[in-house]
Amino acid sequence: MRSLFGSFDSSQVEVLQATFDHVCEELGIDPGDEQSRARVASSVIALAKTGQIDPDCLKVHAVSQLKTSEGGRAA
Repeated sequence: MRSLFGSFDSSQVEVLQATFDHVCEELGIDPGDEQSRARVASSVIALAKTGQIDPDCLKVHAVSQLKTSEGGRAA
């Protein structure tokens, strides 16, 4: 069975988790907002799959992408 995180190692998964948490915090997403949190997770993972694993770059791109997809609103 293939992992949700694909071929990321444990240190990369830690970066992804921290980035996910920071993006949710920056966008003001409640822990109970599963739909928005799923969009954040998908965005962060999709960007990381391109080879970008720097947490600052991931955060900037994910926040930008999510704000754009929401018409300028936070997720």
